[in-house]
Amino acid sequence: MIGLHTAELNNAPPGCLRLVRAPYPPAADPTGALYLLVGDATAGPVEQIVPVPGISLPTERLLPDDVTFRLKVLHFNDLHGHVARFTPHGTQPVFSRMAWRIGQARRQAAPHPHRAVLTLAAGDDLVGAVFDELLGDGPETFRAHVGYRLYSAAGVDACAMGNHDLDRGTRLLAHALEQEARFPLLTANLTGCPWLVGRCFPAALFLLKGLRVGVIGLTTPAQIAPQPNSPLRFVDPVQVLHNLLPAFRPLCDVCILLSHLGYSLESASAAVQLAGDVELAASLPPGSVHLIVGGHTHHVLNEQGLSARNIVNGIPIVQAGTLGRYLGEVDITVARAAAVTNVRLTPTADLPVDEAFERRHVQPLVQQVQAVWNRVLGTVDDNPELGTDMVRNSFAAMESPLANFIADALVARCRRAGYPVDLAMVDASCLRCGLPPGPLTFGHWFNIMPFADTIRLCRMTGSQLQQLLMDNARRADRPGEPHTERGFLQFSQEVRYTLELGENRSRAQARDITVDGIPLEAQLERLFLVACTSFVGLAAADWERTMASQSPEEGPLLPLQDLPRQDTGLFLRDELVAYIMERGGVTANTGARRDGRLQILEPVAQAVGR
Repeated sequence: MIGLHTAELNNAPPGCLRLVRAPYPPAADPTGALYLLVGDATAGPVEQIVPVPGISLPTERLLPDDVTFRLKVLHFNDLHGHVARFTPHGTQPVFSRMAWRIGQARRQAAPHPHRAVLTLAAGDDLVGAVFDELLGDGPETFRAHVGYRLYSAAGVDACAMGNHDLDRGTRLLAHALEQEARFPLLTANLTGCPWLVGRCFPAALFLLKGLRVGVIGLTTPAQIAPQPNSPLRFVDPVQVLHNLLPAFRPLCDVCILLSHLGYSLESASAAVQLAGDVELAASLPPGSVHLIVGGHTHHVLNEQGLSARNIVNGIPIVQAGTLGRYLGEVDITVARAAAVTNVRLTPTADLPVDEAFERRHVQPLVQQVQAVWNRVLGTVDDNPELGTDMVRNSFAAMESPLANFIADALVARCRRAGYPVDLAMVDASCLRCGLPPGPLTFGHWFNIMPFADTIRLCRMTGSQLQQLLMDNARRADRPGEPHTERGFLQFSQEVRYTLELGENRSRAQARDITVDGIPLEAQLERLFLVACTSFVGLAAADWERTMASQSPEEGPLLPLQDLPRQDTGLFLRDELVAYIMERGGVTANTGARRDGRLQILEPVAQAVGR
């Protein structure tokens, strides 16, 4: 519902940001004020913050020195649209439990002149739940952004932009903000996107009962979905923060970073680029920031109170897991100075349900998607190799019938869309679970592919494909070794080959490779167009880093990110749903079977001993 479009706001001179007043008060204090910074914080050092005519800059502390103010920050991150959970026995409330605590904390603080509650979400507010279907494909088919709608109803004060918030494109995001959000979406290190001008802001300044609270948003440049024909660009968050803080910090009694960067560069649960919260905190001058509220890497931090390892350069770092499993609370005590004095995480399941909120706001959305969730697409064979147990335990150890089905579907759907692909490859990132036998519903398939991955095309020579298959041999699971995600690839039916595991990982190799029935050795100069997913290979980053540092000879031979590529804009899940409906399900007859395209030969000594 924020939309600031005037030339005066959008054309601030270099080194200048505008300060504007939001068209509504903060949820944290209906008698207070919410100010927004407008302009490009990435262009260079911010030399001045200039209020638009009619408002004055709160440059001086408003609270008397002898007053002690307690600010409670409620926070969550990476909800991914899981406002309710679908089970065989009905839906389980999730966000309505958070809404109960938000409301309770607000009511407790309301009568006190020096108490306030600020509720913050650290990004990835949709993509990953069936409620994504209500977004539609664009403004014309948009029905709801359930995250933003429910946050507005519950009184969330600000959100950081997450990388997955861009998965459906900036035009749809801008429309969702315009229609649903009664709070600012914050990111200081994004630039160049005309759709988000006046709808997304570098920072917000809250005036709560006389307390000035500044919140700066930051977004990871990692794992950003392709944005066709968009000049959107992310800039180094450390540099941007250093651009902004000298001008912004004097306006704040409390300064909070609302970050979707991830915990640190060492995090393995998601890709972190340039800096995480740990590196960001280490770069800051003392006293410049009081708290970092984080997201992206799904860390569960400070379950037993604030841990010393999560205080970096004097700055506490908090994060509350993912999918609404926790609600975080931070108390900041402001006297002559501000300091974090209490940190806790509450399991959401331990909170009561706000029954009125659930009934009025959540259930109408649940009812809209229930029919989508239960829609039957076809049937699934009674084959254990299609089930979750095999998918999670054997994907990188054998030919997978389900991976065969998906890879062959990619080829068929790309060719149908006019892309002359030669073959396809998939890794475990597109298979979160398996399928139960019997009727196949949209909900079953959504659980396999909950994210908005798109289909991407890579170009490689036959020689590079040969290298890729040799590299793949090193990524296979080996007998007697624990599994970790190494990015093992399964291929469409055009590719047939044998993997020899060898006596150790560095000696594993691919042989007897054919493409379209022709030995690959005879096609080394041929240029292949290969379909894959936009997330392929990314989950293996931790293993690749480990191999690079510990065993360089066992690392990747051909990094996928180095190949020329283009995004088709085709959503993986949508294309697979269409393919399943055309064929009638996921069965041996429709291609969900092993056909010998992959043979894995174990070392002789190990094979005998099993």
